[in-house]
Amino acid sequence: MKTVSKVALAAIISCMLAGSVAAADGDSFAVQGERLDFEPPAGWRLAWMEGEADGNYYVEYIPQDETIESWRGGYLLVRRFKYPDPEILQQIRDQKMNFAAILLQKFMEDAQKACPGKNAQMVQRINTFNGIPFAVSGGFCDAYGPAAPHGEGAFIAYAEGRDYFFQIQYGWRPATVEQRAMNLPWRLAPEKAAQYLNAMKKYTLCGGAGQAACKLSYAVKQ
Repeated sequence: MKTVSKVALAAIISCMLAGSVAAADGDSFAVQGERLDFEPPAGWRLAWMEGEADGNYYVEYIPQDETIESWRGGYLLVRRFKYPDPEILQQIRDQKMNFAAILLQKFMEDAQKACPGKNAQMVQRINTFNGIPFAVSGGFCDAYGPAAPHGEGAFIAYAEGRDYFFQIQYGWRPATVEQRAMNLPWRLAPEKAAQYLNAMKKYTLCGGAGQAACKLSYAVKQ
């Protein structure tokens, strides 16, 4: 894969870190402009929401009876980011590079460095779902600290909207040593993996000018 310049990469990272002001201690708030419409897994709840109504923000979903600090049954993160300056995007296009793939490559490199144990990574793929360019991968770290002593895995995707770009993450954590030894190398049952990957294919854009109204409403954090 071609490498983006250090200036361009720094600008991308800067725009991803901008606008991280919390809104009322994680409570939900109304979002303005384009966002992703999706259906959270059945029985999951909105556990946390943070960011800016007209800029960068993220939402986190977990099973109803779990906590955001110690979940085991599953995890969904959806983030919205402002694009970097048009000049940076043009530089990327001039090099015939895929913006979503650049973001995914950086995430996977950071995940490799952050894993204190063995980190197995999936092949990175580029697709288009419902007219949205996606770059998708995933992996499993077999030792992830006190919050996930038996490891943590995730499917990761970056998606290019018209007005914003997005990160989607479906995570899982084996609850026991026995579970960590099952479904190698990703420690995720095939039917659950199919559920998460098929869910990504159903994401659509909504809320922006000329786009459909959003079906998903961010319920108050419980």
